[in-house]
Amino acid sequence: MLKLRKKLWSFRSDERGYSSVEFVIVATTFLTGFFWIFETGLIMTKQMMLERALDITVRDLRLYSVPPTKLPTETIYQWAKRQTCETALVFKDCEENLHLEMDTFDPASGYAKTFKCVDRSVPDLNPLGVFTPNQRSEIMYIRACIRIDPMMPNGIAMFPGVNDEGIPLVADTAFMNEPE
Repeated sequence: MLKLRKKLWSFRSDERGYSSVEFVIVATTFLTGFFWIFETGLIMTKQMMLERALDITVRDLRLYSVPPTKLPTETIYQWAKRQTCETALVFKDCEENLHLEMDTFDPASGYAKTFKCVDRSVPDLNPLGVFTPNQRSEIMYIRACIRIDPMMPNGIAMFPGVNDEGIPLVADTAFMNEPE
């Protein structure tokens, strides 16, 4: 019993390694905070790029700089999806992960706050919606949703709508559908 006490006393009085323990505690906390801040900034940058890309795509659609009648090989949905992905530049597998919704907008009823996003397990079944160019005074509402994979899977608790499929980023805009 006396030997055990001596060993415990010598272990307790030995100060070697204290700075290593402090470093591990402080460095882990500091680096975790740094990576959360970095990832949040990266996600906000991707959100901004999605909104910018959707605005540029809708501007081209609205101003008919690429009229739908000149798109013999692809639909308006495919063109809008491709154009949004080409403009955004920051998304991995953008065309597979991007979902677009487009429909007429009734100001009296507003728009749905719930949104559809890509379910990576099934193909994009319900594309753009109804869009007929050259209609008079028709407000069109378009919403884009893309799921991105986080760098730190355990650090995503602060983002709403997160599940195993990733973080949904949603951008929306509206425009007036006018005759050419």
